Amino acid sequence: MNNKDRYIINTNLEKLVNNTNYNALRSECIQRNMLSQTMASRIESMAQDEITRHKKLFEKITKRGPKAFDTLLNICQQMFPKAYSILKPSSNDHQMHSTHNPQRVRSVSCNVAPKAYSFRGPGDVEDGKMSNIASSALVEESKCMLEVYPDILPTTFSVKLSAGPSETHPKVLAYPMKSRNRGVAFIVNVITFLKDVHPKRNGADIDGRNLISIFQQLGFIVFYYEDITMADLKELLVQLKDSEHLSCDCFAFYILSHGDHRKGSDYIFLHDNSILRVEDLLTEFNTVNCTKLVRKPKLFFISICRGVQSDLGLYRLSTNTERDGMIDSRKPLPSNIATYCDMLVCYATVPGFAAHRDTNTGSWFVESMCKIWSEHAHDTDVEILMKLVGEYAATYRTETAALQTICTEQRGFFKQLYLNPGYYEHPSEL
Repeated sequence: MNNKDRYIINTNLEKLVNNTNYNALRSECIQRNMLSQTMASRIESMAQDEITRHKKLFEKITKRGPKAFDTLLNICQQMFPKAYSILKPSSNDHQMHSTHNPQRVRSVSCNVAPKAYSFRGPGDVEDGKMSNIASSALVEESKCMLEVYPDILPTTFSVKLSAGPSETHPKVLAYPMKSRNRGVAFIVNVITFLKDVHPKRNGADIDGRNLISIFQQLGFIVFYYEDITMADLKELLVQLKDSEHLSCDCFAFYILSHGDHRKGSDYIFLHDNSILRVEDLLTEFNTVNCTKLVRKPKLFFISICRGVQSDLGLYRLSTNTERDGMIDSRKPLPSNIATYCDMLVCYATVPGFAAHRDTNTGSWFVESMCKIWSEHAHDTDVEILMKLVGEYAATYRTETAALQTICTEQRGFFKQLYLNPGYYEHPSEL
């Protein structure tokens, strides 16, 4: 819904409540797939008096996507003529919105202008960097806008709701996950590639629809983009980090594409065949570059193939290790915070092996995660959830008996993370 239509509803809220019937409007919204039964029930459980419930229904409608205003207009035209006359602007001001098909994931398009600038291409690794095989190519100067994805109805996976806060381990603290501003999920799904440099990822649109549904059911605000370029991604991340959306309990970044693992580094191919290094992505959200997420859990899901390179090995840490310039034990410990902390990074596979995707049901990693999270996120912390995801994904086989092993890495992720879907510390707030 655009800002002008939203403004019309919000500034006429009292009049709209007085000129519509709550039960009839609620029923029509559900019948026309503008609200799910769960959404309507949640409004009623959190707003005790009828007037507040009625207002909350209109407020929810303003967040129901690009077709919501037209649907509301149609309902009011048929059932509430006075409300229709309040909502219907002049013919010069109002333009009908494009149709939104709930069976098709709506990718957010980006208007771009070409700029004479070369970008990294999928070449060989030289001195830790990808050699440029597209020096004559153009990189697009992005004009992407950050846009919250409208709520969609649950797909195959329906998340079980928490009856209350989950019981934590007596020796391990838990991240706070009880507010209305539960989390932000930023999803990038690269399905096609310019000039067909990489094969189309058939079935990836199913992954997108499932992930949007799962995270929305978990109470997250979702940003979803398909087939974006490096310039698009950089612009969107700038907007995201400057926005108030990151004043949330938890942040999740999910990227699906083709990828590779070379000389100890993971690479992700974007729509313009430019290359995003996973380490560069994590750097964008460390404590130095993203202060809004300091001390908050940050989840990264990397659904790519990881080439043919072996792992990086182990790092040895010991309390008996000394070095020059160590902190004097008689002085109080400083209050500084590590550059990389509160991060959990989850890969679809281990270095050296491929990640698999079914053209009819989506990737093994996403399908396994959506199934496990929908069934167990109400009472299980995220690290245990990912163990269960790995166990379930390991049961898949291709026609040639190939399998897949997921891989997780924690960077200072020292607390438990319970998602608590449907549970809020202050239930009276919507």
